[in-house]
Amino acid sequence: MPRQTLIVDGLWYCLCPSFSLNAFKRPRIPLIKGKRAAKPGQYSAFLAGPVSTPRKCLSSASIRKIDGIDPPEGDGALGDGYSESMDQQKTPGQLDENHNKLRLDAGESLKEENSGTEGTRKRPPGVPKTLEHKPTAFLEQKLQELTTSAPRVLSTSQILRILIRDRHVRPEVRHYRALLRANSDAERGSPEVVRHLLAEMEANGFTLDSGTLHTALQAIAVHPDYLLRQELVRTLRDRWLPLSPDGWHYVVAGLVREHQFELALDHIAHMERKDMPVEGWLHSMLIYYLCEFEEFDEVVRLIRSRVDQGYDMTTDLWLYVLDVASAAVHHETTRFVWDQMVELRYLYPSYGVCSNVLTVASRTGDTELAASVARFLTESDVPLSLEDYEKITEAHVISGNLYTGFQVLCEMHKAKIALESSSTAAILTYMIQSRTSPREAWSMLKQLKALKYEIPLRCALVVLEMCEHEAINDPFVVDDGLALYKQLYALCLEKADVSVYNSLIGMCRRAKNTDAGMFVVKEMATLGVVPNATTFEHLIIMCLDAGNFESAYMYFQDLLARDASPSEDARAEIRDLCTGSSDQYAVQLRYHPQIRDALVRRQTDDFDPTRVRAGLIKKVPSDSPPEYANRFRQGPRKLITKEERRAESKEKRKQKRRRLAIARAREEEGWEDYEPGGLIPEDQVKADANSPSS
Repeated sequence: MPRQTLIVDGLWYCLCPSFSLNAFKRPRIPLIKGKRAAKPGQYSAFLAGPVSTPRKCLSSASIRKIDGIDPPEGDGALGDGYSESMDQQKTPGQLDENHNKLRLDAGESLKEENSGTEGTRKRPPGVPKTLEHKPTAFLEQKLQELTTSAPRVLSTSQILRILIRDRHVRPEVRHYRALLRANSDAERGSPEVVRHLLAEMEANGFTLDSGTLHTALQAIAVHPDYLLRQELVRTLRDRWLPLSPDGWHYVVAGLVREHQFELALDHIAHMERKDMPVEGWLHSMLIYYLCEFEEFDEVVRLIRSRVDQGYDMTTDLWLYVLDVASAAVHHETTRFVWDQMVELRYLYPSYGVCSNVLTVASRTGDTELAASVARFLTESDVPLSLEDYEKITEAHVISGNLYTGFQVLCEMHKAKIALESSSTAAILTYMIQSRTSPREAWSMLKQLKALKYEIPLRCALVVLEMCEHEAINDPFVVDDGLALYKQLYALCLEKADVSVYNSLIGMCRRAKNTDAGMFVVKEMATLGVVPNATTFEHLIIMCLDAGNFESAYMYFQDLLARDASPSEDARAEIRDLCTGSSDQYAVQLRYHPQIRDALVRRQTDDFDPTRVRAGLIKKVPSDSPPEYANRFRQGPRKLITKEERRAESKEKRKQKRRRLAIARAREEEGWEDYEPGGLIPEDQVKADANSPSS
């Protein structure tokens, strides 16, 4: 039947907008730039290897030139045993195992080929001797099996050298396709080799069909080349060839390796709309990359979608996501993985991962997650450490449950783990932020005491620290603090240590209540509690606030006698309080080597401190030394407005009313008549007095 003439008119272009007259010509694809290899260089990839330069020719002329053997014409038969298989291809996720060893082996192979002669030609390095004598059909079948199951450039090249160079088998599409698939080898594959092979096929007249283009997509999915990938996809579209499900996976894999996550997720959404299932290797690879870039919101969305669709994930992937998400303190991802895998005991993470999960629970106030981690560690026979209890306490406190936070600390004390200052830091922070009343917190401790819990001293101390913090704004809190101190021995079995008294003295100092501070000092002396540097710092500053520079100086000498030195904050406050006073003790404190700032100490290193101190002590308090006479001279009086003067008078009257109210409260409370040391039961005092140590 004669062929009809095709009329390409406007209707044709409307029905087929992508049609081109070039479709009638031999299919070509501009996949390599520059000049093409000359005809004698065709089939060069099979002899020289995929990355060798310059490439050896595999034509009849090149073989005759190298080996001196005239190949028989038409020796391209493969035998009856050959059957080409393209049913199943290896996924790129299973090919990422090695990288970059091909160049050395290929170079050595070329050197041996160039130096060989007809009689002394050596076998290519690494070619098994058993393959040299195998039938051609067997080698063809072996080639397809290798490239399908485990693509390797070296193995494929060895078989192709035997077939093409030694046995003069004419290269066909299946050989090119096998070499293309072999370039998905993560160790020795190369996108440049893929580009060169496609260009060589086109130059030798081979049609780039759908299988060949998809095989090239598989190779560049492992070794991304976005330009080549776009050219391949465009070629498939121009030839009206659909992109297979494997092709979609290869394209997405290449985008993920190029860190184009938005585009990759868009492709995956398009695959789901087409009811195209996403393979596990692609999903796992995407999760690993997103976790590396800490895109945990997208990670948990993908995992939820995967679980809802009924697909499984490997335990290694679950564990990896839990590890990195908990280390990054991402609550949603950590909680989801823990509930899905660890809570159901499908996964058993290490103690380090569990500790990170506890950190997430403590930062977010997730008490259920914290309790679940504690149960898991207990079932795994891993005892909870100090940090674990502190994180559980912080989780309850952040959630707003102060009572349970105290209860966890009592359980910690019951487990024979000593509480430290960091154990109650979260409780103190919460009480300050929520403005919790000290008496309310103390009543919680009494309730725990009624439930037969042994209240650790640190729990009572944190309530007194809250009183110390509130004293700067509310001087009346001193009465509450002293009242709670009187109930201390009825609440705790432990004796009050120096930290308790430091907190009480600090409370009195902040409230500028010297009488209450002296009461606490007498209590310490009666009970034999040894003060530390913090105690003396509080006493020095409290005396300076009251204008008693002599007592402050004496306490400072006691501090130095204990081989201690004040902190930097205390030094700055002492300097500020002594500045402006001409009292001899204030001057000695101000310019003492332990109090002066670093700049003054460096400037006066050449002076004798004893000589300066002696000169200062000789002066009467009313007169300043001549060298300091002009230091405290008053400047011009600052003019204040009527409103400022009225506000200042109002503040003075307010302070006066506070002082009178504090005095009345002390008289009504009667704590000034309290005998120091009276909090300890009489029988305990007698027992301590009769002890051998006393």
